[in-house]
Amino acid sequence: MVLKEAAARERAYGYLLRLRNTRLQAARDLFYMSYAIKIEEESQRGRNLFVDFVKVPRVRRAALGSTIVMFMQQFCGINVIAYYSSQIFYDSGFSKSAGILASLGCGIINWCETLVNYF
Repeated sequence: MVLKEAAARERAYGYLLRLRNTRLQAARDLFYMSYAIKIEEESQRGRNLFVDFVKVPRVRRAALGSTIVMFMQQFCGINVIAYYSSQIFYDSGFSKSAGILASLGCGIINWCETLVNYF
C-alpha cells in the first residue's frame, strides 16, 4: 500500500510540474493536497454519509434545490423543441430541406452557446 501511495504521489508531482511554474510551487500544492485529503479522511471516519445526507440541513437543502432545478429543466420542454425542431419548422411553412437546415442551425447555435458557457 505504501508503494502504491508513493507511486501515486510521484505521478501527481509529475502532473503538477507540468501545471506550475516552479518545482517549489508543485511541491507546495502536492503537500496541500495530501494534507487536505488527510483532514477529509479524518473528518469522515466513523460517519455514515447517507445519514448525513438526510440529517444535515445544508446538504438536504442543496439536494432539494438541485433536484428542483433538474426537474424544471426537463419540465420546461426545451428538449422536445430540440428533438422535433425540423418538424416544427416544416409545419410552420418551411420546405423539408429548409426545415432540416434550420434545425441544424439551431443545433449549431446551441452547441456554440454551450462552449461559451463551459469556458
